[in-house]
Amino acid sequence: MENIDSSKFHTLNMKYKKFYIALGFVLLLVVLPALTYTYYNIALNRPAQGFKEAQFQIEEGEAISSIASRLHAQGLVNSDFLFKVHLFSQGLHTKIQAGVYNIPAGASVAELALIFQHGTNDASITFIEGWRVEEYALAASEQFENVDYNEFLTLAKDKEGFLFPDTYFFNADVDEEEIVELLGITFEEKTAGILAPRALEAAGLTKTEAIIFASIVEREVSDEEDRPVVAGILIKRWKNDELLGADATTQYAVAALQVCAPADGMEVELWTLEDCWPAEEDAKLVNWWPRELTAGDLAYDSPYNTRVHAGLPPTPISNPGAQAIEAVLNYTDTPYNYYLTDKNGITHYATTLEEHNKNVSEKL
Repeated sequence: MENIDSSKFHTLNMKYKKFYIALGFVLLLVVLPALTYTYYNIALNRPAQGFKEAQFQIEEGEAISSIASRLHAQGLVNSDFLFKVHLFSQGLHTKIQAGVYNIPAGASVAELALIFQHGTNDASITFIEGWRVEEYALAASEQFENVDYNEFLTLAKDKEGFLFPDTYFFNADVDEEEIVELLGITFEEKTAGILAPRALEAAGLTKTEAIIFASIVEREVSDEEDRPVVAGILIKRWKNDELLGADATTQYAVAALQVCAPADGMEVELWTLEDCWPAEEDAKLVNWWPRELTAGDLAYDSPYNTRVHAGLPPTPISNPGAQAIEAVLNYTDTPYNYYLTDKNGITHYATTLEEHNKNVSEKL
């Protein structure tokens, strides 16, 4: 039998040890900071454990450590340490204002940091599920002196669908940038669980597709039990490359026509929503969701009009609430291919076009 040189094995073993030590050191330098950063961001936007609105007063000159401690004691933050770290790391510790604040239920550390920069909260505003950003802009500009309708619309237009509808508390001197930012933060917080990657994968949708569908469902039906069924019908049509045929998309496309006219010489069928940006006074006159649609409306050539164009609209058509989003992610497969909602808000379903036409003649 051949003699084994134990010194060679010892040398080889030492090389492996050095390799694993080096690998562990690299992982420590790369993975640990990444995990820490991820945890920090999750914790920063996690809603507090408190389930009720609360009033909180910050005294003039009060130390950040005192504020953080009292917030934690009242259940308004999950971690007083995280609250302090966020304020100091972002340079916000010098911007906290004394005053009495109405704290919304489940506010996160990031939200509180924004809220506490504006003194006493003395006004609330409610953004309704299914509103479009023009309606948001009108409500905010009417409620707050420093909010400009056009500036709000500029900031919010490309965020249609991702500004969470809810009741918010602000100081009277709040501006449009702060409102839009908080609405966006709240959307991410409130929908993080609903729009989890696993849920999206199970539904066969991307995040944007899910919100577009939810924005339509929010406008099409209001009953909680009907929403998953209608979502299923719309998703079935979409997967089959059929027209969605949702009236809400037509309403979105044609609403501004009430106050806007095509430019001289422009063919109406070539004119799109982007050609019209109603001024604030004109926007107040618009019925943004016209129920009575004409034949011309239904045939209006806009990428948002799903009675004309197959596929999804380019963007969401409204800002949906959590219930509509959940309905899309948990849509119901049924044999139905058609639906309509009557003037009493009752939704009627049909499998065949003949049955649907009968519903149209009898229910509308």
